[in-house]
Amino acid sequence: MHKTIVLLMSLLLASAIPAVAHASEDTAPVSASVDQDVLNFLNLLRSGNGSDAVTGLLSSPLWASKAGARESMIGQIDAAIRAYGPVQSYEKLSTNRLGTLVVREYYLVQHRDMVVRWEFDLVKSSSVWHVGYFGFTDQPNAWF
Repeated sequence: MHKTIVLLMSLLLASAIPAVAHASEDTAPVSASVDQDVLNFLNLLRSGNGSDAVTGLLSSPLWASKAGARESMIGQIDAAIRAYGPVQSYEKLSTNRLGTLVVREYYLVQHRDMVVRWEFDLVKSSSVWHVGYFGFTDQPNAWF
């Protein structure tokens, strides 16, 4: 009985290994252009130009039908800058994948008086990566 279970487990494991190896080969890297879009956004924030930063990310067709998104995000950024001072620097925290079609990136952004965490969710259309969501939080207790 014990040998049968071990044999079955070995066969199951052996059949799963090629599937795992195949899945990692299909993991498409995020295109350099969408990574550059995120960096351009953060650099524009650091230079004090939140409006252009938001406009750049919202140029994707994903955002065309989302009325008010631009104004809402610019308002939130302006409020954060009034409360915490200008952006001084940023650093990438992590990149997490959800299959081969969605990537979440976290950045810490240092204001003069506070750190906020930005989240960028990158989604792949049939052939191009886009920023599907972006936002920030100033609640460090939720970051751990």
